[in-house]
Amino acid sequence: MSDPEATIPPQFRENAERLPAPLRAVLDAEMAAGNQIIGDGPHDPARPAELYFKLARPITTGDRISGGGLKFYDYNSHQYAGLVTDDTGNFYLVESALPPEPPTGGYEVPVRHPPSPRWLRVGADPTTAAGRFERSFDIDREKWREGIGYDIEALKAATLADRRLIEMMLGTVEDWRDVEALAALGTPRANERLLKAVDHRDAKISMAVLRYAPELLPEAKRVSSLVSALNTARLDTGLSEALDEAAEFHPKEVVDTLFHCLLTRDGESKVHFAALLMYVHGKAAAPFDWEQRPFFLRFNTRNGQALKTVFLELCDKIGADASPYLGHF
Repeated sequence: MSDPEATIPPQFRENAERLPAPLRAVLDAEMAAGNQIIGDGPHDPARPAELYFKLARPITTGDRISGGGLKFYDYNSHQYAGLVTDDTGNFYLVESALPPEPPTGGYEVPVRHPPSPRWLRVGADPTTAAGRFERSFDIDREKWREGIGYDIEALKAATLADRRLIEMMLGTVEDWRDVEALAALGTPRANERLLKAVDHRDAKISMAVLRYAPELLPEAKRVSSLVSALNTARLDTGLSEALDEAAEFHPKEVVDTLFHCLLTRDGESKVHFAALLMYVHGKAAAPFDWEQRPFFLRFNTRNGQALKTVFLELCDKIGADASPYLGHF
C-alpha cells in the first residue's frame, strides 16, 4: 500500500484507512496519477460501515474489470461518470461527471441546465434485485396513466449490497413513486430523506409521505402537513391527495380545517370539502358519494346567502354546530 502521507490529503487520511485493501489500492494509484479527492462521506458514527470518496475525474489507472474484490459500474449522467465499490457495497469511489462534448456541425449549441438527478442509473446486473429495480425506472405513458410505480417486489428480494445500490439510485424526490420506494427500502438514510420530503413545496409529495410512511412522523407533524395541504393546494397540485389522506386520518384539527376550507376555498374545491365532511361524519358511503352529488354541487357558488343556506343544511345533516363558523358570512 502506498504511503498515505505522500498520496492522500491530510483531511481524508483517517477515512482512507478504513477502505478495504483492493479499493484503497485503486485510490492510491489514482492519487499517484494526479487525480484528486473532492469529497468524502458520510462519516456517521452510528453507521461506520459506509464510506465514499468522490474523485475529480474518472479512474484511469488499470482496467475497469470487476473482480478481485472490486465491482465497476459505468453510467454517464450529468452528475457522475461511474463508480467502483467493494464486494459488500459499503465502500466506493465515485467518479465526477465527464465534461460535455463540444458542439459539432459549425453552430453553437445553447447552454441548458441539466435536469435534476431524479434517478442515478448504475448499470446494475439485470439478474439481481437491484437490476430489476433499476429497469422499473422506465415509466411509459400507460404505466403513468395507470399509476404503476417502481418494482417494489424487487426490494423485498434485495440483498444488503442490492439495497446499497438502490439507495444510491434514488436521487431527488419528485414523485409519489420515489416516496413509495424510499418507504419500502426502509434504510435509515431513506427514512431521513422521507422526513425531509414531508416539507416539500409540492403537496403531492408531502401527502405521499403521509400515505406511505405515516409511522415516521409524530402525529403533530402529520396533522400540520395535512392541514397545510388542505388550506393551500389545488385539486391538481395535491389537494386530491390531501382529501384522500383526510378521509383516513381526521383528528379534530383536520375536521376544523375541512369546515374552514368549505367556506373559504374556491367553488370547485368546496364541493369536495362538503362531500368529505359528510363522509367523516358517517353520513355518506364514500369520501365522494355520487348519489349526493346534487347537494354537494350547491356549494359551488359565489352567492354568500346561498352558501350560508346550504352550509346550515349540511350542519343539520351531520349534526354539527354551525355557530363557530358563521363569522365567515
